[in-house]
Amino acid sequence: MSVYTFENLPASEEEIDYSDLERKFAIPEQEETLENVVVVDNLPVVDSSKEEKLIKVLKNKVFKKSGKVKENGFHMPKTDVKGVEKTKGYAFVEFETAEQAQAAIRNVNGFEFEKSRFLLVNPFMDVEKYVEVDDEYRAPPAEPYVEREHLRSWLADEYGRDQFALYADQELSVWWNETAQPAEKIKGRQNWTESYVQWSPLGSYMCTFHRQGLVLWGGPSWSKLMRFVHLNIKSADFSPSERYLVTLAADPIDVEAVSALLGPENAHQNPYSAADQGNSVCIWDAHTGTLLRSFAPPVAKDGSPAKTTWPQFKWSPSEKYFARMTHETSISIYQAPSMALLDKKSLATPDIQDFSWCPRVLTDPRTGAARPELLAYWTPEEGNLPARASLVSIPDRTLVRTKNLFNVFAAALHWHPSGKMLCVRVQRFTKSKKSRFTNLEIFRTGERDVPVDVVELKDSAVAFDWEPTEDNFRFAILHTDDPTPPQTNSSGIAMAAVKTNVSFYSFERKGKLVKKEGFRLLNTLNNKSTTSLKWSPHGRYIILATLRTMTTCTLEFYDTDFDHSAANKSGNPGDAVTMLASTEHYGITDLEWDPTGRYVMTSASSWRHSMENGYILWDFKGQMLHKVMLERFKQILWRPRPHSLLTEEQKRQVRKDLKTYAREFDEIDERKLHAADAQLMTQRRRLVSEWETWREQVGEFLDKETEDAVADGYKLPIAADNEDLVVEEIVEEIVEEKEEVIG
Repeated sequence: MSVYTFENLPASEEEIDYSDLERKFAIPEQEETLENVVVVDNLPVVDSSKEEKLIKVLKNKVFKKSGKVKENGFHMPKTDVKGVEKTKGYAFVEFETAEQAQAAIRNVNGFEFEKSRFLLVNPFMDVEKYVEVDDEYRAPPAEPYVEREHLRSWLADEYGRDQFALYADQELSVWWNETAQPAEKIKGRQNWTESYVQWSPLGSYMCTFHRQGLVLWGGPSWSKLMRFVHLNIKSADFSPSERYLVTLAADPIDVEAVSALLGPENAHQNPYSAADQGNSVCIWDAHTGTLLRSFAPPVAKDGSPAKTTWPQFKWSPSEKYFARMTHETSISIYQAPSMALLDKKSLATPDIQDFSWCPRVLTDPRTGAARPELLAYWTPEEGNLPARASLVSIPDRTLVRTKNLFNVFAAALHWHPSGKMLCVRVQRFTKSKKSRFTNLEIFRTGERDVPVDVVELKDSAVAFDWEPTEDNFRFAILHTDDPTPPQTNSSGIAMAAVKTNVSFYSFERKGKLVKKEGFRLLNTLNNKSTTSLKWSPHGRYIILATLRTMTTCTLEFYDTDFDHSAANKSGNPGDAVTMLASTEHYGITDLEWDPTGRYVMTSASSWRHSMENGYILWDFKGQMLHKVMLERFKQILWRPRPHSLLTEEQKRQVRKDLKTYAREFDEIDERKLHAADAQLMTQRRRLVSEWETWREQVGEFLDKETEDAVADGYKLPIAADNEDLVVEEIVEEIVEEKEEVIG
C-alpha cells in the first residue's frame, strides 16, 4: 500500500491499493475433496414416507460410533416405481472429516442391518477410480513367487521331539527337548520380549510383548510374522483355531499417541480412528493384522469399572461367536467376522456370575448333523428366586436345560473336553450357615433331555479336573474340611499348606453289574498337602502337586490304571490307582505336562521368589531327567501341538502296535546316544590334536631361538651325565619319649 498524505489522497475508494493487506491476510485456497463421503449399498428400498425414519436409524444407531454426519449429510437417490417414488437401495453419507468416513467403512462394512441383509460401505472416491478404469483388460505384471515358511514345520522333526520356550534374565530362547542328553538350543535373543512369552493354542505362533504392542514369530527361521500396535499391552488371547486375536492394554487407546509413535511417514499404519479413542480391548484378524473392532472396558451397574477376569471375551469352538458379560445383567454375544451383536441385543441374565462355552460342537447321534452351540451360565439367589445353572443354545437362544440351586455360596463351571459333560461345582451353606459343603451337579449334555447327576461331598471342594479322554468320564477332585485359603505373601506364595483329600470318580453305565448308572467313587487319598491336580494330556496319569507353598513342595505321580489285578480281585476300579513316585522340587511355582504326556516340566520362577530358580524335567513315572538352575529364571512353556489328524480307529491301531514302534524308538534313542558319544570323542581327539600341534610349534620356535643365541656367542649350560642320579633322604623318627619332673 502506498503512503498517503493530505496532498495525494485517492479520488475514490477504487483507487486505494490493498495489495499488501491481501498478501498478509490471504486465506490459502483449499482443494475440494470428497474423501469424507461414503457410499452405503444394500439398504432396504422404501418410499418417501419412510425415508426419514430410515435415515434416523442409520444416523443414530448404525453410524453413531463412527463419527458425526453433517447436517443434511444423507442423500438417497430415488426412482419412480409404478407412480410411487422409492429409494434405489443405496445412499451417500457425508461426514465431517475423512477420518470419520474411514471409521465408518471399518465399523459398518458387513454390518447386519436386518436378517440376511449386510451393509456394504465404500469410499465415494473409489467411484471415480473405477470409472476411470480402462475398458481394455491388461493383465497385471506377474509377481515372483515367494515361498513362505511352514508354520508347523517343527512337527516334521525326525525324532518327534517337542519344543519349549525359556525366558531367563533378559534372554528368550527356544529349545528342542531331549531326554538322554541336554536340551538343544534352536534360537535365542536378548530382549526378545519385554514382559513375558506366550504360545498360540495350536503352537503356530510365539507371542512377545512390548510397550508398542504384540509381535508374532514363527517358522523355521523364527522371523517376524505380524505386528499389532497396541500401546502398553497387558494380555493377549487367541480364538480356538488361531484366526482371531484379542488384546488388552493397561491404558485406553490414544489415537494421537499412536500416530506420534509411528511418525508422519508411517501414519497410514495407524489402525485406529476416532471411534476407537478411549477403548482398551481390541480384536484383530491374526492372519492379516487388520483391526476388526475395539471395545470399551466393561462397567458395573453403578457405572464404575467392573472387575473382570481374563480373557474378557470367550470364544465358541467354531469361532462364529464370542461373548462377554456386560453390566452383570447380560451376556453380549457377537458374530465373527462381522463383529456385530447377535440379533442386535444381549442375552438377559440378571446378576450373572460366570459363563462358559461348550468346548466342542456336538452332533446328533442319529443324523450326525451338527447341533447348535451350547453356552452355560449361572446366576445367584435373589430374594425368593433360587440360584440357577442354565444351558442355552446359540444362535437361537433356546433354553436347553436349567437347574435350580439353593443355599449357594459360589459356583464354578467345568466342561469335559469332549463337551458331553458339564460339572457345576456348587459351594453351599448348611442350614445353620456356619459351615460349607460341595455338590457336583453334572449335566450330561451329550444325551437327550440332558439328565443331571448329583454327587454330594461332606466337605468343600477347592479344585476339580476332568480326565482329558474322549469316552472315559472320570474326574479327580480336591476337597478339604477347611476351605479358607491359606495366607499368602505379596508374590502369591502360601505360608503353609492345608491338609486336603483327593478323590477319584468315574461314570458307570447301567448294565448287568450296575443297577443304576451314574458317578461312582473309585478311591480317596487322605491327608495330602496337594494344592493342584494335573492330568496327563492323554489321561491315565495324574500328578498331585503342592505349588507355591513355602513349607511344602511335594510331587506325587499316580497311575490310575496300574494294578488291574487288585481292581479285578476287589471289583473296584479305584484299587488300580497306584503311586509311581513321590518326590520334591524345592520352591516349585509352576507345573506343565508336555503335549505328548511323556514328560513333565516343573519350575521355580523368580517372579515368585529368588530361591533356587530354574526347572526340572521329569518323565511320566516321576523319574528326574534333567535339572537346570538359572539365575533370574522367569518362565518356561511347552509349545502346544495341533489336534491329531488320526481317527479314533487309527489311534487304537497305533496303541495295538505300540511294541513294534517302541523297538524302533529304542533304536533311534540308541543311535542318538552313540552319536552323542561319537561327537564327544571327536571333540576330545580334536583338542589333543590341537595340543600336539601347539607343542610342535613351540618346540620349533625354541630350537630356532637357541640356534640364534649360540650364533651370538651364548654358551649353553653343560649337560648332565646320563648316569643314574642318587638322591639321599634323611628321615628322623622318635623312637621313645620320656618326661621327668625335676624338684
